[in-house]
Amino acid sequence: MKKNIALAFAALIVLGTALPSYAYVLLSPRRTWAGGSVTVLVNTAGNKTIADSSKGVANTANAITDWTGVVSSGTTSGSAVRGDGVPYIMLNNNGKICNGSCLAATLTGYYQTVGSTTTITDADVYTNQRYSFVSTSEADGCSGEFYIEGIMVHEVGHVIGIGHSNVAGSTMYPSVSYCDNGPASLATDDTAAMNDLYK
Repeated sequence: MKKNIALAFAALIVLGTALPSYAYVLLSPRRTWAGGSVTVLVNTAGNKTIADSSKGVANTANAITDWTGVVSSGTTSGSAVRGDGVPYIMLNNNGKICNGSCLAATLTGYYQTVGSTTTITDADVYTNQRYSFVSTSEADGCSGEFYIEGIMVHEVGHVIGIGHSNVAGSTMYPSVSYCDNGPASLATDDTAAMNDLYK
């Protein structure tokens, strides 16, 4: 089944307000990758705003494996093809779906249901080119930019079947501040969602 559904990570400044703590949210219908794991490929073109040696590619490929046991990574010069069964991260392309306050978006509408099992068949990630990104490998640090590692760990959560969480501080929380790389490290809420789907 092909649906053009995208979940986006918004560029919002989170103010110091008390938010209620709710549990993680899974995509509906509940879905997983066949075999219980997936390899996500990062396009080697990278992002022109990232000033490390690989334009963010190496750091992204390393960071997304924080979804331990479920996600492995690789790099490729190939580009995303919607519905081809190979999940890609495009750091240099918004896919004509990620505009406005969207930092990055994942197409989550590729899945099929057979009986009572719903299997993810593709999920590509696109990055909004109107924002500046930074990696933890840049020598000059962060100033008015967004860490690519945290953004892409969040997006890969969608790739594996997890929705947005209402738990502030979790990787799957739907917004992030400038220079906040907290989403690169999974919180208890994120791990619980992964384990619910894949353990």
